[in-house]
Order: sequence, then structure tokens, then C-alpha cells
Amino acid sequence: MTTIRMETERVDGVARQLEQVNAAISQEMEILGNRIHSLNWQGGGADQFRAEFDALLRQASDICEEGILLSQRVKREAQEWVAADSLGASHFRDLKRALENLVMTGGGGVMLASAQILGVTTNSNGGYLQEYQKMSWKDKFNAEKRIQDEISSTQKQLANMKSADEIQTEINALDAEIAELERNRAEARKNADTLLNKVIPDWPLERDSDGVPWRVRADDYEDEVAEYDRQIQELQSRRQALQGDLNSRPQLETHLAELQQRQTALNQVIREGVPPDGPTTPKWLHNQLAGCTNYAAEKRDVSDFGGGHPGDASDWNNQAVKAGYEVGKHPAKGAIMVFEGDNNVMKVDKDAGHVAYVEKVEKVDGGYKVSVSQADTKYDNEGNFVRGTYVNKRSSVIFVKDGAKGVSFIYGKQ
Repeated sequence: MTTIRMETERVDGVARQLEQVNAAISQEMEILGNRIHSLNWQGGGADQFRAEFDALLRQASDICEEGILLSQRVKREAQEWVAADSLGASHFRDLKRALENLVMTGGGGVMLASAQILGVTTNSNGGYLQEYQKMSWKDKFNAEKRIQDEISSTQKQLANMKSADEIQTEINALDAEIAELERNRAEARKNADTLLNKVIPDWPLERDSDGVPWRVRADDYEDEVAEYDRQIQELQSRRQALQGDLNSRPQLETHLAELQQRQTALNQVIREGVPPDGPTTPKWLHNQLAGCTNYAAEKRDVSDFGGGHPGDASDWNNQAVKAGYEVGKHPAKGAIMVFEGDNNVMKVDKDAGHVAYVEKVEKVDGGYKVSVSQADTKYDNEGNFVRGTYVNKRSSVIFVKDGAKGVSFIYGKQ
């Protein structure tokens, strides 16, 4: 017998290490880029150097993105092995019980060998990933809630059911009771059909309505047969219900495993977030922006907003919708977080509003902890904002309730 094996913990560890290395390289390149673009160097040579560096930065970003995708693929592979191992072990237990029952009921000599399924690679998780990647973000979040509710419901059903071994033990006990009752019924039927019992009356004499003016012994045996029939029918109904539970339990377990696979795939898609598409190009358009919008435009391409001329931060969500982007109320990694002037989450300029870039999302009771990076506007000595730059770049964690007023998130193009 050929055994297939994967050291899933080690594989997952290597995948995490690869992901961390790529993230670190990406972060270092970003820091280096900020330093290069802040050099006090003017002239054609400076512009050429910066352009060549930006091209190198994009290549490095593409390589890091490919590395992260590779690490995620390896992690998915390990997850599929673990899920398949669990499902395969469940199926083997069901097969083992079925063969044991075959032996008990006289199905011939069957010898079971010990077996363990170490896992098989399936493409179901990859199929789920493609399915959820194509979904709108609204549908993703709806599916996330629906799957979790269904998982909880299925787990509750399984928790309220007895184990397969317990159910089978009860079925075997009922089968033994039914067999004993059927033997007793056959004996009572035989006595009821005996000619002598059909003519010997009971004492004291009692009237009867079966054509004989008084009850005979056969009438007593007929009553016994009827009582045995009632008991057998009751036990068979109980057995049928137990058999239904025995049949539905593996189906529920399989359904739960599928739901958990779907949840894993969907969580991965949501965790990966909105694919990065920045920085905004052309450079002159990026340089029209100041402060928080200038910083966000480094992370995301907003060149389509406002027909190529992004306006105040508070209006970015409306401009994004008109440009064909999906905008919603749930935070997602990689989304642009828009704060309108009258929002109830964070104090911002009443007219201009504010935008930030979502780095990480953690679901908590009552809402989300949203980790963002953001920046402020630079002003000259006369109080005018300076385009093409920003100051006070920082990271923050913001608590956001579901449906918070005046806050929205710009995802990708639909």
C-alpha cells in the first residue's frame, strides 16, 4: 500500500516565513523609496534616477507579491491536507462500522486491516477561492455571516446527536428486542391457529363478537398477537428514527467539513483584502494631491476619481462609485477608509474630511479594530497647503461599529 504524507506544520511554518520575508522586503523598499524621493536633489539626473528607482521598486513589488501568493498557495495546500485527513478518517470509521455489521448479521468472514488516511490533495479549496475572489465585497461579507451561521447550526445539530457508536448500540439492542418479540408472536400465532384452542371456551364464559357466541382460547392468543404487533411497530419506529440519525450524522459531518473549507477559503480572500494597485499615476496627478489624499494615492491608484482629478477626501467615496469602484460599510485590508466631515468615528476637517489606508482588520465584539496608515497636510508659512507631499505619517488603530455614520470603504473596481 502506498502512503502519501505531508509534514503540515513544517510546511505551514515555511510558508509563514516566506510571507514574513516578502513583507519585510516590501516594507524596506517603501522606506528606501521615501528616502530617495525626499533627497534635496534637483535636475534632470535626479528625475532620471528617481524614475529608474521607481521602475526597480515596481519590479521588486511584483516579485514580493508573487512570493506572498506562493506562500499562501503552500498554506492552502497544507490546510487541504488537514481537512482531507479529517474527512477521510470519518469515512473510514463509517466503512469499518458497516463491515462490522455485515459480519454480525452473517455476511461472511471479513477481516479489517488497520488503516490511516494521511491526507490527499483536493482542488475544492482552490475552486472556493476562485468563487469568492470573483464575488463583490458586499457578497463576500454576506457569505461570511451566512457560512458562520450555518456552521454554528450544524455543530449544534451534531452536538445534540449521540455518537455513531452509541446510535448503533441502541439499534442493535432494538433489533434483539424485535427479534424476541417476533419469536413470541410466531408462537402466539401458532397457538391461535390451533383447532383445539378455537373450540375450548374461556371460563367464566364471556360473549364475543367474532361469530362464536363465547370467547375461546384462540381469542386470547389473537390478543397476544395484536399486542406483539403493537410493540414491534413501536420499536421499529424507534429504530427507523435512530437509523435516520445514523445516516444523517456522516452527512452532517461531511457538510460541516465542506462549510469549514469554504470558510477557510473565504477568510483567506477577505484577509488578503483589496489587491494593491498604487501608486497613482501619472506623477503630475499624484502631485496635485496633498496630505492624507497624497499618502493614500501612494497606496492606491485613484487616477479615475473625479474624471482624473480627485477632489477633497470627504468626496472620494462618491467619486469612486462614479468611477466604477465598489464602496461599502465593512472594513477590508487594502481599502481606502473615507471619513466624511460629520462622521461619528474620528474628528476630521468638517469640509475636507480625511482618508486613510487600511492595513489590517480584526473583528471584535460590536465591530472592528481597523489598523490604518495615514498622514497629515503640510502648510507653508502663509497657511496654504502644499501639494505633492504630506507630513506626520503614522499608524493608528480605530474602532469602527457596523454601519458607522460618515465612514465608508473603497474596495476595487467592480
